[in-house]
Amino acid sequence: MSRIEHKDARGLTTAEVKARVQRGAVNKTKKDHSNGYPKIIFTNIFTFFNLINTLLFFLVCLTGAYQNGLFVFVVFSNVIINLFQEIRAKRTLDKMALLKVAKVDVYRDGVLANLPIEKLVLDDQIVLKSGDQVPTDAKIIEGTLEVNESLLTGEVDSIYKQTADSLFSGSFITSGEAVCQVTHVGADNYIEKINKEAKSSKRQTYLIQGSLNKIIRWISLILVPLCSLLFVKQYLFSQASFNTAILRTVAAAVGMFPEGLFLLTSVTLTISAVYLARRRVLVQELNCIDTLARVDVICLDKTGTITEGKMTVEKVIPLAAETDLTEITGNLLAHLPDQNPTALALKEHFAPVSTFTMTHVTPFSSDRKFSCVTFAERGTYFIGAASMLLSDAYQSVLDQEHAFASAGHRVILLAHSKQAYETEKTLTDITPLGFFLLSDTIRSDAETTLDYFRSQGIQCKVISGDDPVTVSQIAQKVNLPGASAYIDVSSLTDAELKEAVGTYQIFGRVTPQQKKAMVLYLKELGHTVAMTGDGVNDVLALKASDCSIAMASGVDAARQVSNLVLLDNQFAALPSVMDEGRRVINNITRSGSLVLVQVLFSIIITIGTLLSGTTYPFEPIQLTMINACFVGIPTFFLNFEPDFKRIKGDFMTTIFQNAFPTALTISIGTLLIINVGYWFNSSTQALSIMSIIFTAWNYRLLQRKVYPPINHYRTTIFFCTQFFYFVALIIGQNLFNLGNTTYINMILLIALLNYATYMHRFIEKWMKQLHRRYTKKRALQKAS
Repeated sequence: MSRIEHKDARGLTTAEVKARVQRGAVNKTKKDHSNGYPKIIFTNIFTFFNLINTLLFFLVCLTGAYQNGLFVFVVFSNVIINLFQEIRAKRTLDKMALLKVAKVDVYRDGVLANLPIEKLVLDDQIVLKSGDQVPTDAKIIEGTLEVNESLLTGEVDSIYKQTADSLFSGSFITSGEAVCQVTHVGADNYIEKINKEAKSSKRQTYLIQGSLNKIIRWISLILVPLCSLLFVKQYLFSQASFNTAILRTVAAAVGMFPEGLFLLTSVTLTISAVYLARRRVLVQELNCIDTLARVDVICLDKTGTITEGKMTVEKVIPLAAETDLTEITGNLLAHLPDQNPTALALKEHFAPVSTFTMTHVTPFSSDRKFSCVTFAERGTYFIGAASMLLSDAYQSVLDQEHAFASAGHRVILLAHSKQAYETEKTLTDITPLGFFLLSDTIRSDAETTLDYFRSQGIQCKVISGDDPVTVSQIAQKVNLPGASAYIDVSSLTDAELKEAVGTYQIFGRVTPQQKKAMVLYLKELGHTVAMTGDGVNDVLALKASDCSIAMASGVDAARQVSNLVLLDNQFAALPSVMDEGRRVINNITRSGSLVLVQVLFSIIITIGTLLSGTTYPFEPIQLTMINACFVGIPTFFLNFEPDFKRIKGDFMTTIFQNAFPTALTISIGTLLIINVGYWFNSSTQALSIMSIIFTAWNYRLLQRKVYPPINHYRTTIFFCTQFFYFVALIIGQNLFNLGNTTYINMILLIALLNYATYMHRFIEKWMKQLHRRYTKKRALQKAS
């Protein structure tokens, strides 16, 4: 029950509440179904990728050769993995709420009731007191409050609010008590408007995801016409049976469609997400892990990242002889209701005691910048700013305070007056007793974490809504490069802000819109930007960044728009997160090179088959076996290898340069096998065994290039999978529809295997020459 006696605060009547409910003026917001369970399930099942593979599986079923439909398990695996990760992320987030309070004291029909915040209506009169979180925008109609709006503005100092002043939802009451009138409800609240603007922002796209989408777009353009022509060619012109033509056509389509790359990416990212979950990092978007590997600028908020969000008493400096500062301060704290960071730090350092008799208490106010307690026969003791308490007679003390403040301390003066304090009377006999030097509590792991970023060539920019001098001093304590140069951006124009972003590392008095603009400016400069934050003031910048990281202790709006959530609010988790991103991308790049080989040689061989008088040499199950033994199984185990090297080069360019020489070699060799084989009337089964052995040999050559056998682990993996492959060929002749080769076919195969290495080297050399010419041409065009 409220301590305020407000005889005029009757609140709304039942009829007035009903009228507001009918017109929708209730503190409810529309639930965001964009990430609901039905949406997650729908978007993961009904995809173009799944549609194509389902259609191909249906065609295989028409032939009755069901063993050739094993590729459909890739589709199921991919769907299950993505559903698992997205649902898991949603369940974790649903346990966190935006507002920590569930109910609030409201006047209705002259009676003070405790109601759920979603039942508040416009013009309701609510009672807020120390420790409460403001549930909806309101204005004070009686009383005064100290309000912490750091989650909204980034400013850590409490703000004094009195009659007619506005309160914003999401802020916290640190002291005082007041009757307030609701001014906005639901979507009209300030916090909801920020959230709405963030939701309307364009979602980031990621490099691997973008590369896969490009592959799908290109393949979609060529797959249907190529496969249609291939079926017609084989069935009508090569006299192949209907079932054979269907199976060979499906094999070509399965080969062109990179389901292995999708599954590989999903598995690798999911394993990474599970690993990070053990480190108490929630991954909400799997694809953001690839962006982590490329981050070269990370934007930090001071509170919650470098500091713990609380103050610490560093030093006590007596100014008067024979004065027991500990007992005096303990008695003050025992009676003061203040709950701001300064008061909490003093209470942690000085144990509250009650050895003095209290007669009057004046709580802290940011307007007067001090609090005080009058004790019987002892006068009044003050805690606050020296500049507000001392006269010019104590100029040396004031100079001392200024020197401490310039060194980055928050300076609190303990002072005494023989008189009782009266608000309307100015005291002139206040005597200083001592200084308390406070500072933000710096995370014990902050300096080590920032050293890691510096060693990796990653710039750290501190973007805060707090005083830039304070931010600079804290940044210097953790040895952040460029910390001594800071700028107050509150008065900068857009052009000046854009210029400052590339020059400074420390920014203070930054608004939410300016944070977003700074992130966008950094991206315009070609940087890959990560943003950390926990408040509503960070939401827009989090959404605009390439990779957003929220603290679990922050508001729900920040967590919802972020790619990663640090569940234990541990800034020190970021290096391991970034290392994990690099490990994932380095391994996916290597294994992706192996996967892309099949896509490329399937396209080239299909075109070659259309131009020659032969049939497509593979069946789906044959390609499935090659993929399992030379790509899927070995890369699954090798993706666990640690590899934290910095990412170099473009993902798509790198895997294409690795895969194309092998794919072209396989294509040339296979086309030679089937065309020469037909001249000697070799069976289709015999040509198939020659083709898959030649293909497997070339995969082995690429394996040695992208996975050099530098340790026993790799050697063992490759030995076991290749041994399994050849055993499967021996015992599964009928299953894989293979036949015996002739003497001439064997000679041709051995010759091709012998020259495969030379073909690889020739194609690689040719590609490098083309690349050099292209690079030189681009350089000349830019110069002109």
